[in-house]
Amino acid sequence: MTRTDVQRLYRLAGGRWWDAFRAQWEATWARKAVRDLDSLLRRYVTPQARVLDVGCGTGANLARLRRLGLPFGHYTGVDFSPSMLALARKRFGDPPGVTFRQGDATALEDTGERYDVIVSTYLLDHLSEPAAFVNGVQRFLEADGCLILLFYSQPRWFVRFWMSPIGRIVRAAPVSDREVSKFANVRAKKSYSAGVVTVVDIG
Repeated sequence: MTRTDVQRLYRLAGGRWWDAFRAQWEATWARKAVRDLDSLLRRYVTPQARVLDVGCGTGANLARLRRLGLPFGHYTGVDFSPSMLALARKRFGDPPGVTFRQGDATALEDTGERYDVIVSTYLLDHLSEPAAFVNGVQRFLEADGCLILLFYSQPRWFVRFWMSPIGRIVRAAPVSDREVSKFANVRAKKSYSAGVVTVVDIG
């Protein structure tokens, strides 16, 4: 899996396939993980919160905030795929308090902006060094801010065989427990569906 592989994947059909795939994935393997992700967002997102969504794709987490009825101060979605960002902008338009911009998760520009909540879903499994991203992105947090992660993780042996074809299709490599152990400032970590999906709360 390379950066080029992922870029090619998200150009397929203009990225329109992703939302349907994600919905099916979350209805099966990640249903409980998404429930706990929602709970963390309810806990941390305040009406004044500045939210950074890294690897925002088509804006699924912005849609999640709206579905949960969570007001926020400002939302910034960053993704490296022009196709996915185009779908996000088409989906949401240009509402006040929302910014989408193209950028590389592994080389985020430091504009001096700090965030109360950083969220990243289904990004780490596309990165060659997930822990480096997790520990590096924390510099963009406010002193009392939090980082919420949801990702495809290393499943237990008895489901690993069934997961590997899906991972190859979506160019995702499960994040190993060893890599997760390198994450700094972890408050809570929970895995679901025999380890297929993990949610981590950092702050």
